[in-house]
Amino acid sequence: STQPRDGWISDPRMSPAAAPMQRMRLCQFNVLAPSARICEPLRRLPWRERQEAICDWLAASEADVICLQEFDFHPSFAGFRELYDAKLGDAFEIFTAQRTGSKHDGLATLVRRATFGVLSMSTVELEPRFCDRVAIFAQLRHHASGLGVVVANAHLTVAHASNSHDIPMCRPTQMAQVLRELGARSADGALPFLCADMNSDHLETEPPDGPYTSQDVSRPVHMAFEQGFASALHEARPESRPISHTCSYAQDGCADYVFFKKNRPASLVSCYLHPGEVPLDTAWSPTTGWGEGPHSMLSDHRPLVADFSLGPAREQPPGGA
Repeated sequence: STQPRDGWISDPRMSPAAAPMQRMRLCQFNVLAPSARICEPLRRLPWRERQEAICDWLAASEADVICLQEFDFHPSFAGFRELYDAKLGDAFEIFTAQRTGSKHDGLATLVRRATFGVLSMSTVELEPRFCDRVAIFAQLRHHASGLGVVVANAHLTVAHASNSHDIPMCRPTQMAQVLRELGARSADGALPFLCADMNSDHLETEPPDGPYTSQDVSRPVHMAFEQGFASALHEARPESRPISHTCSYAQDGCADYVFFKKNRPASLVSCYLHPGEVPLDTAWSPTTGWGEGPHSMLSDHRPLVADFSLGPAREQPPGGA
């Protein structure tokens, strides 16, 4: 079930004398576009029924910013955007960006009106252009704290090991551009976050078929780490190798990411994959999806939810973190 925000605990690293923290919940989720190649057992479900269930869960999730990938724009699925507007439009401002070229899927960023004011919303076409990838950058003002927040939403090219460009060139190029754009938009001190389907997993050690190593595949994740970002899920659950989505190119599965910068006025409180009762290392089943529960077949991804406290930057304790 969704973890309610009134059950949050204080960050134990915070001084008892610290100012009260303001809260922010981010949700990262690839909703699997109906026009995409649908895996078993999801192909048996009517697209509207599945997307309605996703909208209902998002409405109940208490998220403040929601970043969705594979939002569908295909004319054969007329009513997709209208469904999200009807279910979520009262509480959220909804911004979308279709991929370029002949692609029919894209991104959606939803911002809760009661939590944030939208300063700017921009779409960037990512290089190389033949990949037809885009990213959304939301520049926001947190009502309660007054802090500026920038949330990027991205979906990197699949790590195809069968060609000579996706892994060594396209994916690192896209990530470099996303990080550069995010840095420019947060140069005034705004807090940067990146929600992304990275199509990889930095804890994977088995190489893909072909000439590349597992480190080659996860290079974009390490690029974020090298710029001072951390993965909320892996920080919260360092003992696990989480799997949040199935894929045909990465053995048992990959992880999705919410990146944030530590030792800034944003402190990670908790992070989980929904459904919370399903173990983090559960692999996708072509029979039951993520399990037997009511939300086990929302998508071939599991929603990733990260809770943060917003407030003054924490001082490093003696000897480091």
